[in-house]
Amino acid sequence: MEQEFNLIDEPWICVRTNDCQIKEVSLKEVFLNAHEYMGLSGETKSQDFAVFRLMLAVMYTVFSRYDTDGEEYPTEDRNTAKRKWKEIWNSGQIPAEPIERYFEEWHDRFWLFDEKYPFYQSNAVNGKGKIYSTAKMIGTLFESANKARLFSARIEEGRVLSYAESARWLLHCNCFDDIAAKNPTPKRTWVGKLGMIMLKGNNLFETIMLNYCADVDITNDAFESKPSWEQDAPTTEFNRIIAVPENQAELLSLRSRQIYLYRENQTVTGYYISGGDYFEDDEVFQEQMTLWRGYQEKKDSQTKFKPKLYDTSRKAWQEFASIAVLAEVDKENDKAHQYRKAGVLEWLCKLIGWNILDEDYFVRIDTSAVIYDYGQATSLPVMDNVSDNLSFSAELLLESGYEWKERILEEIEKCDKIANCVYHLYKNLQKANGRQDKDNKTSLSGETDAKVQFYSSIDRPFRLWLAELKPEVHDMDLYTKELEKQLLKIALDFGRELASQSGDNAIFGHYDKQNQFSSAKALNEFESIVRSILKWAGEKDEQK
Repeated sequence: MEQEFNLIDEPWICVRTNDCQIKEVSLKEVFLNAHEYMGLSGETKSQDFAVFRLMLAVMYTVFSRYDTDGEEYPTEDRNTAKRKWKEIWNSGQIPAEPIERYFEEWHDRFWLFDEKYPFYQSNAVNGKGKIYSTAKMIGTLFESANKARLFSARIEEGRVLSYAESARWLLHCNCFDDIAAKNPTPKRTWVGKLGMIMLKGNNLFETIMLNYCADVDITNDAFESKPSWEQDAPTTEFNRIIAVPENQAELLSLRSRQIYLYRENQTVTGYYISGGDYFEDDEVFQEQMTLWRGYQEKKDSQTKFKPKLYDTSRKAWQEFASIAVLAEVDKENDKAHQYRKAGVLEWLCKLIGWNILDEDYFVRIDTSAVIYDYGQATSLPVMDNVSDNLSFSAELLLESGYEWKERILEEIEKCDKIANCVYHLYKNLQKANGRQDKDNKTSLSGETDAKVQFYSSIDRPFRLWLAELKPEVHDMDLYTKELEKQLLKIALDFGRELASQSGDNAIFGHYDKQNQFSSAKALNEFESIVRSILKWAGEKDEQK
């Protein structure tokens, strides 16, 4: 097989330049010029996460072996890890010497097409089983071979991939593939289970460094970073259960799928695939880029942790409890479960503790997930690709910000209560119109849509309130009052708009055997409850 397209030299990673242009750069260039780019800018956020995990695997590998001058200097203790990280951060860019030395040594392992070591691929699946169309690999399509997309983002010619684009989707497929393949049916991918989270800096260099937790691999024993592309004897075993990787490079480059790209005429038109490596997902605290959820298997048993799946019904600020690590009551068993802080956020707290970053450092977080249809357990087809972001002062992650964290959680709970009031208002307005189904229950879809619309209406005000919050400057009660005044106005206006849209029949109302329903009565009840929830806004409705 002819070697083609070396990822170190050929442009394939999509970045956004400082003048907001999108360009493709090579793996070496993305490191050496990271300070000149705003960030990654691939086809989807999930693709950016997949590419970014590869980049982090390179960072962990290179700087576990070399110093910033490119000399061999293994990182064997936390002080060395901290010193290397600080030296790179203060320089404002990733040093060229160690990156170039590593890529020169391992250049032959980065060929996208190679007879022995095709990058992130396995010769074991070449020509075996079904060849899948690239439409299934493309993360903006995820098109099954059995059912074409009704509204496709690509014409047929757009499903023939260049080497550059196929390299990006290769990483994405390894991270987020479904389990529809057969003989054997693959296990779920590790990254597909994560509630992915990453810190975002002012440029790509800062983003890399903020998520490069330099001392996480340090143990009492010597360790060696071993990314998957350095393996001399790639496994030919499908669905191989392995021990949890002990170093970040191996974890970040985990081969969850055995894939082989099919090329013709300088393009990729299909691929072979089977199950790769997997491990059990309990207590995998080596993973730094996920939120966690606590659970208990039995009553009064010890709390364990798994990655927290992305909830598409909630905004990023509604997950503040799991980001800033606050206790949440599990309503099913009434047990208080403590969240575990994401590894990248723990690392940020360390940087502040070492006085490398200030306590008021402005934290920016990106989240992303591929959403699967768990109702189809045999294949887990992809339903959606979602992302969100959040910004706040780093002090809210520290012990000094605990009281503010509690207040923020209280305000989020109030927003949830008002959203439930919106739900019931819509339901009562439907009853006032006499719109009830055979079971004397209104449809859930309208009420749910009303809640979603309400959350959307308060989304920007709450984000800005959280982003502009300065714990050392703002008075807690006064600053809370500012938010609740906005929430009160938005909620009352939203309720009145719902009532006005309910029609003339709702004004006169509807009677059943026990109750009278009218738009005026429903609205009065709604406004009374909302005012009681938002106590900091004051008793008067200043906007009335």
